[in-house]
Amino acid sequence: MSAYIYTWNPKRWAWVDFGDAVYRICNGERYDTAWSCGNTKRIKVGDVFFLIKLGKEVEQKGIIGCGYVSSDYYELPHWDEKKAAEGKLVIVNDLLFKSLSDEPLIALEDLKLRYPDRNWTPEKGGTSVPESIAIEIFNLIQKQSPHIFTSENADDIQIYTEGKPKKITTKTYDRSADARQKCIIHYQYNCSVCNFNFKSEYGELGSNYIEVHHLRRLADINKEYTIDPIKDLRPVCANCHRMLHRRTPPYSIEELRDLIKEAKRLNLPK
Repeated sequence: MSAYIYTWNPKRWAWVDFGDAVYRICNGERYDTAWSCGNTKRIKVGDVFFLIKLGKEVEQKGIIGCGYVSSDYYELPHWDEKKAAEGKLVIVNDLLFKSLSDEPLIALEDLKLRYPDRNWTPEKGGTSVPESIAIEIFNLIQKQSPHIFTSENADDIQIYTEGKPKKITTKTYDRSADARQKCIIHYQYNCSVCNFNFKSEYGELGSNYIEVHHLRRLADINKEYTIDPIKDLRPVCANCHRMLHRRTPPYSIEELRDLIKEAKRLNLPK
């Protein structure tokens, strides 16, 4: 087993659809996203990754995610907006998550106690993990409910990778973390229909959580086109998302708002 550490410092980069990602992965949906691998170019499709949350001001440090690398390395604009504006790039891999948690699956202190000779706070991603340690960590995570998942071999991951459209189109971009990220950064976390905010209602439990709705059904689009996260996507709460899809074709944002207003006007019984 070849395995590598990828790092996330939430104080330096906001993972705006993190809550949605946890929900999707815990419910068995596939979720992959590009992640910086530092300067490491030897990582291959099918290798295992561990995502570790770090940072001086970050609480609950440790491994929060695990899965498989699902692409060879490639370049993207830097995740830091200032550096991206200067034209700087980062090397990334796509990561196919099999497990992701709000709280550490294995705390940083536990890692240090179990494996004191390893550096568990690297500055960049792409640090390799010895096979014996990787197998132990992988097995520990795999057995933790509700994060139990079945293993996949390199051939399975290669088939998944080759099956992904190479162009960023309607079939991929609306489901990608990058598209959701840009949509939520623009519209923030209030529901576009009813203005519901999960954090306002549930406190920190609802922080950074919202679903994303596609304004145009993919089935209605007969040609490939590049999705615009601002024009084509909207953040919505779970209830409104379900209501939008109560008919085919789905209601528009404006139609559902009008239905809510009408229900309130009529004071319909619950």
